[in-house]
Amino acid sequence: MPEGSPLNRRTFLGGASITAAALALGSGGRAAAGTPPAAPSPASAKDAAGGVDLHWLDGRPAATTGAAWGVPWPKGQVAAHTAFALTDSGGAQVPVQSWPLAYWPDGTVKWTGHAVDSTALADGYHLAPGTPATPKQQVTATRGSKEIKLANGVVDIRLALTGPLAITSITRSGRTSAENGRLVLLLQDKPEDTDAPKHTAWTGVVETAEIEQSGPVRAVVKLTGRYRQDGAKKYGTGRRALLPWTMRVYLGAGDESLRVMHEFVWDGNPAKDFVRGLGLELAVPMSDEPYDRHIRFAGPDQGVWGEAVVGLTGLRRDPGTDVRAAQIAGTATPATSTWETTVQTEWQDLPAWGDFSLVQQSAAQAAVWKRTSEKSAWLKHAGFADRAPGFGFAGGVSGGLGFGLRDFWQQFPRALDIRGATGDAATVTLWSWSPHGEAMDLRAYDTASHGLDLAYEDDRYGYGLSTGMARSTDMQLWALEHTPARDDIPLLATALAARPQLVAAPETYHGAGVFGRWSLPDRSTPGRTKLEDSIADSVAFYAGQVEQRQWYGFWNYGDIMHTYDSDRHTWRYDVGGFAWDNAELGSDAALWYQFLRTGDAQTFHLARAMTRHVTETDMIRSGPFAGLGSRHDVQHYADGGKEPRVSEAYTKRFMYYVTADEFVGDAMRVPLQLDTTLLTYPPLRDYLDTPAGVPTVIRIGPDWYALVSNWLTEWERTGDTRWRDRIATGMEDIAKLPAGLFTGEQGGAVGFDPATGHISDLGLGGDWGKVNLTMVFCGEQIIWETTGLVDVPEFRAKLVEFCRYVQAPAAEITAHFGFKFSTSAPAVFYSRMTAWAGEQTGEPAVQQRGWDVFSADAGGKPWGAPVHVGGPAVFAGVDEIPSTDFSTNDLAQRNLAIIALLAVAPDQAP
Repeated sequence: MPEGSPLNRRTFLGGASITAAALALGSGGRAAAGTPPAAPSPASAKDAAGGVDLHWLDGRPAATTGAAWGVPWPKGQVAAHTAFALTDSGGAQVPVQSWPLAYWPDGTVKWTGHAVDSTALADGYHLAPGTPATPKQQVTATRGSKEIKLANGVVDIRLALTGPLAITSITRSGRTSAENGRLVLLLQDKPEDTDAPKHTAWTGVVETAEIEQSGPVRAVVKLTGRYRQDGAKKYGTGRRALLPWTMRVYLGAGDESLRVMHEFVWDGNPAKDFVRGLGLELAVPMSDEPYDRHIRFAGPDQGVWGEAVVGLTGLRRDPGTDVRAAQIAGTATPATSTWETTVQTEWQDLPAWGDFSLVQQSAAQAAVWKRTSEKSAWLKHAGFADRAPGFGFAGGVSGGLGFGLRDFWQQFPRALDIRGATGDAATVTLWSWSPHGEAMDLRAYDTASHGLDLAYEDDRYGYGLSTGMARSTDMQLWALEHTPARDDIPLLATALAARPQLVAAPETYHGAGVFGRWSLPDRSTPGRTKLEDSIADSVAFYAGQVEQRQWYGFWNYGDIMHTYDSDRHTWRYDVGGFAWDNAELGSDAALWYQFLRTGDAQTFHLARAMTRHVTETDMIRSGPFAGLGSRHDVQHYADGGKEPRVSEAYTKRFMYYVTADEFVGDAMRVPLQLDTTLLTYPPLRDYLDTPAGVPTVIRIGPDWYALVSNWLTEWERTGDTRWRDRIATGMEDIAKLPAGLFTGEQGGAVGFDPATGHISDLGLGGDWGKVNLTMVFCGEQIIWETTGLVDVPEFRAKLVEFCRYVQAPAAEITAHFGFKFSTSAPAVFYSRMTAWAGEQTGEPAVQQRGWDVFSADAGGKPWGAPVHVGGPAVFAGVDEIPSTDFSTNDLAQRNLAIIALLAVAPDQAP
C-alpha cells in the first residue's frame, strides 16, 4: 500500500454504491444451498423433465464398441437417484446405464454419466427421467475368492484379484479366445548410444481389484499394481517395484469386445531406467490347420493386410481357384483332397510364417514385418503405409482374437506383435511403447538450466524432473468366432480409432448454467461475425499446425507449441519456456468453451487430446512435486517451475463431465495432494521466504484460485461439505486483507495453512494492484462459478470491487480508494472482468469499457490469414501467421475474452 494511504473500512470497501450492489447479489452467510446464482439464469434453460436430445459428434457411426457421455442438468431440477430412460430417433427404447457425476449444493444432480452398448447405432437419441429399458443380454460382474468374472451372454472374462496375470481368460461359446493376459515391461539400463545396455523383463503384478460398475448395460473393473522384474521361472517376482499402474476393463451388454484402458505413472530413474517396451501380452490358442490360420492388420483408407500362416497363393502350382479364394477371404479352404496333386502332397514343405509385426515408427511411417521364427531373418517389406489405425487379428477359421490400440499412429512408437502363430498358441502383444525402435529417454534435454531472462526457462535447477508423469493406453479386444471378413475389418478399425462420442447440443450445455459464464455464438452483426470467425479460424489454424508440424508422439500428442520464431519459420521448440505450451494461459479451456458453444467436432478432438495430455504428461502424480503441474518448456517436464495452475481441476472438468471418462476423474483428484506438497514447495520459494508462524506462502492468483477449483470439484462430485468450507474460509479471510484482491506483493502473496484453509496477511505492504497473471489461468471463471455456489457476501464485494477497478481510469481509482495506483492489468486478459463488474453493478458504461479495452489493444485484433513459406527458408513448406512471434498465450486469452464478453456484456458487443 502506498505510503500515507488511508487504511480504513470506508476507503477500502469503497463507496456505498459498489458495496451495496455487490452485497445485494448474495446473502445468508456460508450456506450454499439456495444461494442466488452469480448471474441471471441462462435464457435457454429447459425443464429437465422434458429431457435432452443427443447426437453423434462425427455423425452416425457404422459400428462402435459402446459409448459413454455426460449430461448437465439445471440446478434444482433433477433429484438424486433419478433414473433415466433413453429412446432412439425412431422412438424405440434403448438400454442405458446412468450414474451421477456431480451435484448442485442443494443436492440435486448437476451432471450424470451414461453408457450404451455397441448395438446403439441410431441417428440420435433422447434422454429423460424415466425407467430404463433392460438389455436382452445383461452384463454382470461378480467377485469370487480368486477372480472377478464378467459375463454378458456372449463373452466370459476372468480377471485376477492378485498376481502376475491380469486377464486370466476371454472365452466365447466355450472356446478360449485369449488367456494369460499380463502387462509387460522391457527395460534397459543405458541409452541407445552406449555400449551393451543390459536388458530386463518385468511384469505388472496385480495388487488390488475393484468392481466399479456391475451392469446391467456396462461393467467396469479397476485393477491396480506395479511392475516387478521377472525371475528365471516366474513372472514378477523381483523385489523392486516401479511404475504404478491402473487398468480398467469395460464390458458392455451383449458386446463381443472389451475395452482395456491402462495408465502408468513414471517413477523410474531416468539415468538408469530406459523403457524398451511397454504393453499387454496375451496367449491366443491356434487350433486350425496352418493354411487356415490368418493374420490381419488394418491399413489406412479401409485397407487390409491379410495373409495365412502357410500361404497357398503365388505358388508354382495352382492349388485351385476355390482354394486361393478361400484363403484370401479367410474362410475354410476346401478339403485337401480337392487340391492340385502337387500342392496336396507337398504343402507341408512351404514356409510357415510364425511371427508378424505391425510397426508404427512415426506419424508417417508404418510397416508390416514377418518371419518364420526367431531363428530366421525378418522380411521387413511385407507392407507399407503411412498411418495404420492400429487393429489386428490372430486366429483362424474357427475363431481368434481381434485387438487394437487407439491413437496408434498419433502416439508412436506403437506396434502389434504376433509370435509363434505356427504353434498351439500365438503370443499377441499390444505395444503401447514399441520395442522395435529406440528406448524411451526421459533425461533432461540439457545438463544446465538457461534462465528466465533469455530462454524464458525457470532456473530452479534440479526441479525439471520427469518423476510423476503418467500416460495411458486405450485398447480393445474382440472375441471373434471366425476370421473377420475383409470388408468388416475397416468397420472394426474405425470403431477402434474413432471411438464415436455422443454429445448434447450447445444449448443444452449452456442452458444448464455450468462452467461459469460463456456465450453461444452470436453472428447478429458484422462485428460479431468477425469475432466468431476469428475464433473458428484460429482453431482451424492450430489443427493444421498439429498436422503440419507433426505434433505427435507418445508423450507429445495433445499438446501444441507456445510461441513462434518468425526468423526460423518454426515454433520455438528448442527455446526454454517458449516451446511446448502445457495449456499455458488456458489454451485447453479456450478449446473446450468453443466446443461447448458450437458443437464443432474438430474443436472437440483437439480439446480432448489436450486434456488427456495435460492430465498425464504435464500433471505430477507422485514424487516430491505430487499434485503440481509442470510449466511449459522444451520438454513437458523440463521446467523447474512446478505450478498448481497447471494441475488445477477446473479445466479438466470439461472432458470429465462431457465424456464421463474415469481416468480424467482420477486425475482431478491428483491436485488434492497440494495441501501437503505446498508446505515443502511453495510457489514463491525462490522469491519470498516463508515467514515464521506461517505454514506456507501462496499467491491469491493463480495459486489459491487453483486450489479453489480442486476443492469445488471434489465438493460437487462427492457432496462432502468440508471442501466447500475450505473455500468459504479462504473467502472470508481474503475479504479481511487490507488490500483484498488487490494484494500485490509478489502477485498477491499471502500466508496459507493447508490444514485449515485459512489465509493470512503477511504484512508485506508493497505494490498495490500489480495483478499481472492473477486471474488469467481461468481464475475469473473459477471464482465466478464458485461465488454462485458458496455465498460469502464480503468476498463477493471484494471480487466485484476488484473487477470494477482493475482497469478503471486513474481518477475513478483515486475517487474510490482515496489514493492512486496502477494495476498494470493486461487489457485483453482483464477486459472480461471489467465487463462482468459492470453487469454486477448495473453500469452499462463499465460493460462497454470491457469491450473498449479489448478492442483497443493489439491483442484483441484477429490474426491475419496464414501465409505459406517454402523454398530454402524452410526444411519443408509451412504455414504461419504474418506477424512477428505470435503466441498461443495471446490467442487463448483473446478467444476466452470474446466468449466471456459476449456473455457478460452482450448488448455492448460490436
